[in-house]
Amino acid sequence: MKFTYKKTLCTALSVVLAASLIGCGSVTASAANGTLLSAAVTSGTEQAEADEIRITLSDAGCVSDSAAVSIEGSTVTVTAEGTYRITGTLSDGQIIVSAPEDAKVKLILDGAEITKSGSAAILALSADKVIVAAAEGSVNKLTSTGEFDASDNVDAVIFSKCDLNLNGDGVIYVTSEAGHGIVSKDDLKIKDGTVYVSAAKKGVVGRDSVTMEEGVLVIEAGTKGLSSENDESEEDGNIEILGGSLSVTAADDSVHASGNVTISGGALTLSSGDDGIHAGGTLTVTDGSITVLKSYEGLEAQVIDVSGGVIDVTASDDGFNAAGGSDGSNGFGMFGGDPFQVDANAALNISGGSINVNAEGDGLDSNGTLNVSGGVITVSGPTNSGNGALDFGASATITGGTVIAAGASGMAENFGSASTQGSILLSFSAQQAGTTVTITDESGKVLASYTPAKAYSSVVISAEALTVGGTYTITAGSYSETVTLSSNIYGSGMGMGGFGGGMGGQMGGQPGGQMGGFGRRF
Repeated sequence: MKFTYKKTLCTALSVVLAASLIGCGSVTASAANGTLLSAAVTSGTEQAEADEIRITLSDAGCVSDSAAVSIEGSTVTVTAEGTYRITGTLSDGQIIVSAPEDAKVKLILDGAEITKSGSAAILALSADKVIVAAAEGSVNKLTSTGEFDASDNVDAVIFSKCDLNLNGDGVIYVTSEAGHGIVSKDDLKIKDGTVYVSAAKKGVVGRDSVTMEEGVLVIEAGTKGLSSENDESEEDGNIEILGGSLSVTAADDSVHASGNVTISGGALTLSSGDDGIHAGGTLTVTDGSITVLKSYEGLEAQVIDVSGGVIDVTASDDGFNAAGGSDGSNGFGMFGGDPFQVDANAALNISGGSINVNAEGDGLDSNGTLNVSGGVITVSGPTNSGNGALDFGASATITGGTVIAAGASGMAENFGSASTQGSILLSFSAQQAGTTVTITDESGKVLASYTPAKAYSSVVISAEALTVGGTYTITAGSYSETVTLSSNIYGSGMGMGGFGGGMGGQMGGQPGGQMGGFGRRF
């Protein structure tokens, strides 16, 4: 997994200009604070600040006249707080930050290319915060080749033992042949800029937290894509997406947090070998766009709260799964927690947003409760009778919103009698993929309509206009049935056989309790 990149044409010019200024004595260095004092110097498309320290990289010998920079062969070490503008190329070298614990160090990459064999291209050993910024208009490349030396526990192209920020208006390409892409052992923030990461293992990691505010992040990872995991603190291990765009292709989870994941903006495009998004605690979505192109399970957490945003999920198992425990194998050849365990702490709550699910397993699945109070939800669910478009361990309640969930009839379930909004479950002969489901009222007004992507033989329909005493007609291809609601729930299902059609699509008459699916968690 490697990205192509372009070099800026102005790199050579900036190097020559910097060298000429140093050579003619137009700049001086302050040994006391390591700050280079000079007139502003133009580099690339961005004007250098007066107090920047310039570092020019070269295999023939790196150059900086600041006392805050030590150079030993192809290793450049920054030892003091300040802003450092880095240009040039190292074919096997390294930038090290070894500054006081309260220091803030900013590294501006301005047409920099650094390759390091067996270690990090940028290694932050100590500081309060390290900022890696791409200069406006610049293209930069950081690469780690070969296996990492296990003796020093450094295993990423950019490796920081302190807080790490990424920003700037340029581009950074990060390539790790054998390890991770970017790792912070503390908090990691992506402010803006464009970062491409290709890594044999994890893509981008913030041990305590990852926060993305703006910018573009593209990850190809051999294990997890965007990750925050802290097994020593229940308060840490969180991911927050506030804005920007994020594309992740990962062999494991695309987005993984041991704690909570919060998405309140931005656009995520995810392709995963396991979960699209996994949170050990709560996954909260209030805004933004999430597209899961490929996954085993789309969105998984013990508690999933959705109040806004646009979500489109494709999954080979469950689309949404509210389940406790880790996402490792459960002993049944599947991922997630015990598939038969009802979890009183698990909840899937949807109060807004637009959600579309295409799942081979359960469409919306909760080991505990399923609660819908708003939003527009469509599900193209399973074609096999071992799963259902809706599945829950304890209870399912609808009090608002619109739901059309189509799937196999064998384990079909409806919302429960505690619901305050009408919901209809019908089962019938299988209809082909691309056959539209429509519900109309007595006047012929369409209340809801959906075209499932797969064949289906049952459907759950609920809309705010459904009221007790009303009469509604449901059509699905060659099938049509008219239903009069004498209670909010028509057709309870029983999780085993989906009695339907002709008999009102219900078990034991219209008043609809719920069977809880016998605690199934597939």
